[in-house]
Amino acid sequence: MTSAINLEDIKARHAALSRTTKRRNTLEYVSAGMAAAFLLVTSAVTFLAADSSAEWIMASGFATLVLGLLLVGLNIFRKSTRAGFDLATSGMGHLQQRLAHERDLLRSAWLWYVGPIVPGFVMIYLGSWATNPARPIFALVGGGSTFAFLVLVIILNRRAARRIETEMRALRE
Repeated sequence: MTSAINLEDIKARHAALSRTTKRRNTLEYVSAGMAAAFLLVTSAVTFLAADSSAEWIMASGFATLVLGLLLVGLNIFRKSTRAGFDLATSGMGHLQQRLAHERDLLRSAWLWYVGPIVPGFVMIYLGSWATNPARPIFALVGGGSTFAFLVLVIILNRRAARRIETEMRALRE
């Protein structure tokens, strides 16, 4: 029963959730910013040195990946700052709303987090393969590794969503 949890415990759980969310978002902003800066330079250098359509595709992939990272950052900001919680709810209700919001974001991360960066990766690896079709090792190993990493990101986010769901069930008991 939810009445067994006192207000101080609710505040502590809410504060812990806020710290975790802020730390995660800050890490995402910093890492995406650093990656975007690197990829922007890589895109510019690749565009300047390009002498075939395949190299233009690869350079466009780097630029598209930068746009995807910017979109991910915008999604994180928008989804974390405009949660729209009902201020009239009780402390427990508010905590449950926050947990449900975080759970739903983690469950759908494949769409709003992984989805925007996939086109850039596809263009990079297709451009790499088209540049040297006789030696597709970079495109195959790089593409396979990237795919495996993105699947891992999805799995980890789904696992985190399940942990939040478990916490929500414990709060309802």
